Parts: sequence; C-alpha cells; structure tokens
Amino acid sequence: MNAQLIILAIAIPMATGVLSLITELRMGMRRLIGYAGLTLNLLVALGILCTVVGQDRILVLQAADWPAPFGISLVVDGFSAIMLMAAALVLLATYAYCDEQLRDTAGGLFYPLFHLLALGVQWSLVTGDLFNLFVAFEIMLMSSYALLVLGTSRGQMRQAYKYVLLNLLASMVLVTSCGLIYGHVGTLNFADLARLSHSGAIPSSAVPAICLLLLAFGVKSALFPAWFWLPDSYPTVPAGLGAVLGGLLTKVGAYVLIRVFVMVFGPWDSAVGETVRPLLLTTAAFTMFLGVLGAVSMNSVRKILSVHIISQVGYMVLAAGLALGIGLTTDTRELAITGGIYFIVHNMIVKTSLFLCGGLMCRYAGSDSLDHMGSLAKKAPWLGVLFMLAALSLAGLPPTSGFFGKLVLLREAMHGGYYLLAAVAIMTSVLTLLSMVKIWSYAFWNRARPAPAAGTGHPEKHPLKVTKAMAATALLVVASLALGLGAEPSVRAAHQAARNVIEPSAYIDAVLGPQQIHPLRLVDAAAKEEMAP
Repeated sequence: MNAQLIILAIAIPMATGVLSLITELRMGMRRLIGYAGLTLNLLVALGILCTVVGQDRILVLQAADWPAPFGISLVVDGFSAIMLMAAALVLLATYAYCDEQLRDTAGGLFYPLFHLLALGVQWSLVTGDLFNLFVAFEIMLMSSYALLVLGTSRGQMRQAYKYVLLNLLASMVLVTSCGLIYGHVGTLNFADLARLSHSGAIPSSAVPAICLLLLAFGVKSALFPAWFWLPDSYPTVPAGLGAVLGGLLTKVGAYVLIRVFVMVFGPWDSAVGETVRPLLLTTAAFTMFLGVLGAVSMNSVRKILSVHIISQVGYMVLAAGLALGIGLTTDTRELAITGGIYFIVHNMIVKTSLFLCGGLMCRYAGSDSLDHMGSLAKKAPWLGVLFMLAALSLAGLPPTSGFFGKLVLLREAMHGGYYLLAAVAIMTSVLTLLSMVKIWSYAFWNRARPAPAAGTGHPEKHPLKVTKAMAATALLVVASLALGLGAEPSVRAAHQAARNVIEPSAYIDAVLGPQQIHPLRLVDAAAKEEMAP
C-alpha cells in the first residue's frame, strides 16, 4: 500500500491542473482547488518522507506490473523523498504568493500552468529511468515557457526566446544521449544502469554518450559556461513566478546530476568517473566564483538574487565532484553527498524565500533598483527581519542552515586534498555575504529616495497589512530556521539518503530484485559458452 503513495505524487498535481482547466468553474473555485491540491500534496510528501526515511525503505511502483527494466519504474529512496518534501513546501508557499500577486494580471492561465509545473518537478524526482526523466523535464519546461510570458511585457518576451531556445537545445541533447546510451547498453533504467556500471559492464564506447548528459543537465542547472540565459530571464517575470522557477528548476537539475553521475555511473575509478570528475570539479569552481562576482557587481535586487542561483548551484556540483574524487574513502564520499543533499534542500527554501522578500521589497519601495530604495527598515520592519534571516542563511553564517551545508562540503573537500576548491567555496561565501549586506544597507538603512525611477511602479501604501504573500514568505524563512536549528536530525536523514547514492545495492535490489540478471549478460554468457572449447 505504501508504494501507492508514489503515484499520488504525480496524480495529485495532474488532477489539480485538470480541474483548474474546467472553464465552468469560477476563479474563486480554481484558487481553492489549488490550495486543496497543494496541501494534500504536502501531506503525501510528508507521508512518503516518514515511510522512506523514518523506516529506511525504498518504495517502488512498476507501472502496469511490467517488470523492470522493461516497464516504467517509479522509485522513491531517501534522496527523492527529501526532495519531494522540500518541493511540496516551496510549491505551496509560492502558490499563495502568486495567487495574491497575479490574480488580476494573469487571468486563469496561471493556475493550470502552475500545477503542470508541479507535475513535472515531482515526476522528475520519482522517475526511475532516463527516458521518463526526459518526459518529466519537458512537462516541467513547457509550463515554465508559458509562465515566463505571463503579463507579456517586452522584456519578458525577449528573455523568453533565449530561455526557450537554449532549453530546447538541451532537451535535444538529452534525448539524443538517451538513444545513444540505449544503443550501447540496452537499458535506460537507473537501477539496471547502476548494476552494470558498478560491475564494470558499461562499454567504453558508451562514455561519450554518457558525458553528453552532463551538457544537457548543465544547461538546465545553469552551470558554467551555459548559465547566460538565467540572470536576465528570472528578473523579468513577476516575483512569485521567479521564486518558484529559481527555487525549483535548477535544483531539480542538480538532483538529477547527482543521481545520474554519482549513483548510476558512480564508481570513481570507472571510465565515466575518470572523465566526468575533472569536468565537475572545474565547473563547480567557475560556477561558484564567477557567479558570485556577477552578483556583487549588480545593482538590482532581483538580478542579484538571480545570479546567486548560479553561484549556489556550484556548491551542489562540488558535492558530486567530491563523491567521484580519487582515493577518497567511502565515508568521505557519503559525507560529501550528505552535504550536497542538505545544501540543495536548504537552497530550495532559502532562495525561494529571498525571491519572495525581493518581490515585497519592490512593492513597498516602488522600484527594483537599489538606487531607488531606502528606509524599508522603518516602513516594513518585519520584512527586514525576514530578509536578514534568509540572507544570513544564504551566506552560510552559523547557526543557519547554509552554514551546516557548507561546513560539511568544506570539510570533505579538505579531507580529499582539494584545498583550492575549498578556498574558492569560502571566498564565494564571503562575497555572498557582501552582496547581501549591499542589499540590506541600500534598501533598509539608506534614506528613502524622493520618488521611484520612472516606469518602475508606485510604493505600497499599507506595508503592515497581513497578506498571503507575507505569510508565505514567513513560512519559508521559518522552515529555513528549523532546518538550521534542527541540523542534527536533518543531516542524519541526508546521510541516510547519501548512503544509498554511494552504495546503490539496496536501490538496485528494490527495483530489479536481488536475483535478476540483465538480458545482455545472458546473451554474453551464452556467447562465451559457445566460444569455449
């Protein structure tokens, strides 16, 4: 029965989106259906988390009872259960914010598109094979294409073209890589690929096709050098939409990158590991440092926050690279992935809350430019507290959640002898703090400007009024604080999830069964018998 919870993670957002499309329903009913569906989705995610992490289990559902690797496998282990819970929380909070912000501008299109995005995100987290991962990615991206142009300003349309084109190219690379891998190996099932990889049965001819996946996931995660689409895309959309896109989409890409290159093709001494490891570590360093330099140089709140998405993804890629490091112990690899999992969840919550804070700051100041903000500490002191807590967490100051995630990653980088990478990560944190202090000093402490910049809007007249947007922002900041203050159980859960990523035998047995042998191995064994004298 517990395995049926997996299908609910897909069915609930799908059903909610379909109901939102029924034109006879009034707008108020659409909104209530959305709240009900996302609340139920959060409860299902909590049930999955308690079942998988609490009982140390792996839930598997084979579609139509077709056995793996021939059918569609839906799998939830500790990693995906933790990600589902964080995604469900972010989806509910951003929906409440967007419902208030877009009610009069986006019409009824926002509601089904938002649930379609939720469907793609959660399907990506529970799928057990590469091809259905491609399908889930496309559902997620199609909804994001439409959400990017809600409001249809000229700036949105201009940036949407770039966003759509680059992601379509990445999707083409992904599906091409899937076809090439299947041609070389004969399977796309994660468990089956992991079994072959960890037994040394992946042919060397498949390595270039597997490395193509890094290009596809790198674009979707906004890694160096394929990040140029992100800084100008997210600031053009309404703040709530920027929050859900920035908080979820790149993190799903980082999740998949760890899942595929560490768990599935993860032996560090394999041909794939030796090829991908230097690429991941080099990309992590450039993504962290160059990303944060871009943030420090900007003077717009939402552009600074958008570029910080890039620099923070670098820490997640660093975790994957450390897990493939040369000569590291299994414990060190597990702890590196532990830090990566914890950091992904932390960043999903904190980055989303910062985007929501940034949207409220723009509403109360009437401008997105730091040159036209000021005195928000007097006008909206509660907003100053929320922004400060989230900003300190993003920078990694103790005892916030950002501190513990970075601490684990830095410690394992030092243990592995990657001192330069550790130095880059520390410098990135320092510059992140500098950029957050820049926003704080300009927006909250400086004197208010006499008027906002031309064409940027008008200040909010009642900033102390309790709204759904305020409540949604506070919910995520409180969740971030709870993640930091409850770091011990959170890190313990992440470590349990990391164990299955580094040593995927339990995952393989849960999906394929302990006695199942891949068909290609039977063919190889028969051929060897025929060739024997």
